[in-house]
Amino acid sequence: MPLQEDFAFSKQKYKNPDNDPKGPYLLSDTTLLGNRPLLQYEWNGVLPPPGRFWRFTQEKAKALEADGRIIFSPSGRPQQKRYLNESGKQLRDLLRDLPNRSFETEADFAREIIPRLTQILDYGEQETFYEYGGSRMRADIALADSIESKPWVVIELKNRKPKNIGDWIFQVRRYLNAFDCHMGVVFSPDILILVSEKKEWRFDLQALSSEQANEIVYVLERNLQTPSPPSKVSVHLALVDLIETVEKAETNEKKGKSLENLARFLLENTPSLRCKYQNLQTRSSEIDLVIEYDPLKGTIPLFDEIGRYCLVECKNWSKPVGVGPVRDFMGKLDKCKVKLGIIFSKNGVTGVDSGADALREIQSRFDRDGLFLIVFSLDDLRDIRGGTEFKAALDRKADSLRFDTQEG
Repeated sequence: MPLQEDFAFSKQKYKNPDNDPKGPYLLSDTTLLGNRPLLQYEWNGVLPPPGRFWRFTQEKAKALEADGRIIFSPSGRPQQKRYLNESGKQLRDLLRDLPNRSFETEADFAREIIPRLTQILDYGEQETFYEYGGSRMRADIALADSIESKPWVVIELKNRKPKNIGDWIFQVRRYLNAFDCHMGVVFSPDILILVSEKKEWRFDLQALSSEQANEIVYVLERNLQTPSPPSKVSVHLALVDLIETVEKAETNEKKGKSLENLARFLLENTPSLRCKYQNLQTRSSEIDLVIEYDPLKGTIPLFDEIGRYCLVECKNWSKPVGVGPVRDFMGKLDKCKVKLGIIFSKNGVTGVDSGADALREIQSRFDRDGLFLIVFSLDDLRDIRGGTEFKAALDRKADSLRFDTQEG
């Protein structure tokens, strides 16, 4: 069965809107999951998203820019051009050479070939997992965003000529079922087989054509895989890193930006919430974050009650926020006719112990107008591991305000 018919959608993602002489390309993510401080520098005025780092050193990034391989989005975020002709040629050269090679063991085969294969297909080292799985079901290699994520691709290596290719395919389909993966690969020095749940496509490596190499790229290229939702473990680790960044920030600019990044990451990892605007300049003020609620992606009772939008204010101050800034934020909520505001404040608000000042003003406005203004201090955030816990904390704080009770 022609592979292009099954993966035509992937082929269509390679375009050439600017008539690049290198030919059709797709735009790839320039970040990877994890925390590498040396690769979390500012690039074109933009930092990598929380919990991620740039794929390139600063020197490599500049070289890619100079070669015309980087495009910046309207928000300034860099994306790399991945040319189909280059990837296809590199893959064909690698695979066509294998029938002329010999490897003593499958481990030798893996050590020499897999790093080159994954580099051509744009997978990072930390996205390549060897001996993936448990004691009862273990694939040679899995390609995934993280060890906790569902694999994009599983690979089974065979350092011998096949006796029964059907057995190899059956084995890979067991992996697909066990790991909830959609694509598998059987890979030997003579043959490469792409395996889905119901179909397979076989390629004789010695006779591999340029068109066939491109077809393999359509299926296996890193940037054509469905993005993995962040795991609970990776979200929590990213939150820990972001809280540490807030605590270490020294300049006013870094203090403000670090807390905004923390708030945005937490809210965007809460199902049904997204950040629609950041640092929105209105005619009369600036709003740090505008959060939008989509009930089709999960329900949050408080948002069902108060409506579509929530405004967020971030205060990374050395002291609790007083009544003045709280009233100013309430003014923004009133101007936008939004009934929910969240203040992320490193040290909370005044009146937590005495029942006075900012805390009293917050309670008074709810009693009078039904305005919810919820406060999260940095200590509150230390107990939150992800979006589910944040939803529970939001509900708990809203009830405390509604029923005028002390938070437990």
